[in-house]
This record gives sequence, structure tokens and C-alpha cells, in this order.
Amino acid sequence: MRTDSMRTDAIHRLEAWALMVGPAMALVFFLVEPGGILVDPVDTMDSAGRITALASNPLLAHVSALFVPLGLLLLLYGISGVSRVTTGPDFAAAGTRFGLLSATVGGVGWILATGIDHLLAGTRISSAEAIEAAIPLYRTGLGLTLISGIAVSLGLMVLSLSLAAREPSGLHRTAALVIALVSAVSVAALIIGYTAPSETMVAVGRACYFPWVIWFIMLGTKFLKAGRPA
Repeated sequence: MRTDSMRTDAIHRLEAWALMVGPAMALVFFLVEPGGILVDPVDTMDSAGRITALASNPLLAHVSALFVPLGLLLLLYGISGVSRVTTGPDFAAAGTRFGLLSATVGGVGWILATGIDHLLAGTRISSAEAIEAAIPLYRTGLGLTLISGIAVSLGLMVLSLSLAAREPSGLHRTAALVIALVSAVSVAALIIGYTAPSETMVAVGRACYFPWVIWFIMLGTKFLKAGRPA
């Protein structure tokens, strides 16, 4: 017969694994998204080029647009576990709840923007008119990506500062403070990158994903070893 403690421990383990697996999965499939970083890379502001890349690799486009959202959902589930167990009337508890809310809003926006890739992957690249007609849809996705990226970055900045406030001096506190700085850089880079526009700043914003993923894996590993995510 399973006790309440056993059920709670199982939930904590699921949240810890989600915190490790989710962001890694999202990053891997983001990297192989056609027109992105590794497969047929094209500048973000090159609407026709990005559409052509997606439509030229429809299978990979559909697969990446399925698994990136799945990874994001797992990540949000993991963060919700952190927020759930960070209780009390202090800044850490309030900050983690705000961080979860902001990251969730941004994550949903990213998922919607990724969903647009399914439609763009069906564009007839043999028709200049079809590509031209798809450009407004692609630019809508860019707008969602910008706002969502800012929301996620802001949420992770507050979340990391909140967790750092409860951590004793050491590796995890230092890592949380570094992530707060990285997230602040991401906010600035995304705003400049998409509004200037500047492909270099967009690349800087994307580079912030890598330390985020490392941090989430560190958090998940810590929670898993502790037997609970806090």
C-alpha cells in the first residue's frame, strides 16, 4: 500500500526528471529546426529564406515543431514543482511564483510560434506567390517569439534570484546568480536583436539557452538527489 509520503516522493522525482529532460529535449530539436542553427541556417529576418528552409525539410520541420513544445511543457512542469515547494512569506516564495507565471506565459507563446512552423512547412516553394503569402504568417511568429522570449527571460531572472536568496554560499548559489545575469542579457539581446534588427544580438539571445539548460539539469539533479525538489 502506497503512503502519502511515497506518492509525494514519486511526484518530486517526476518533477526533477522533467526539469532535466524537458529543456534538453527542447534545445536539441530547436538546434535541428530547418532554417535555424544547424540545418540550412538562415538569418532570422530573412523571411523567404526561413520559409524555404522549413518547406524544403518538411519532415524535420514537423518533428522539431512537435518535440520542442513537448520539451517546454516538461520544463514548465518541473518549474511548477520548484514553485510548489518553495513556500513561505519571503521573497523566494513570491519570486518563484512570479517566475513560474512569466515563464509559463512565455512558454505558451513559444509553443504557439512553433506551431506556425507546421503551416509554413506546407508552403509550395515552387511558387513565389505562395512564399510571399506565407511571409506575414512567419513575421507573426517572430513577434510571438520576441515577446515570449522576453517573458521567459524575465521569469528565469526572477526565479534564479529567488532561489539564490535561499541558497547558502556555494556552487548552486553562484550558478543561480550567473543565470540571473544571463537572463538579463537575454532580455536586452532579444529586444535589440528583433527591433534593430541585429542578427548578432539574436545569436546572443539564443546563446543564453545553453547556460539555462545546464542550470536546469543542475537543479533537477540536486532535487533528485535530495528526494524532493527544494
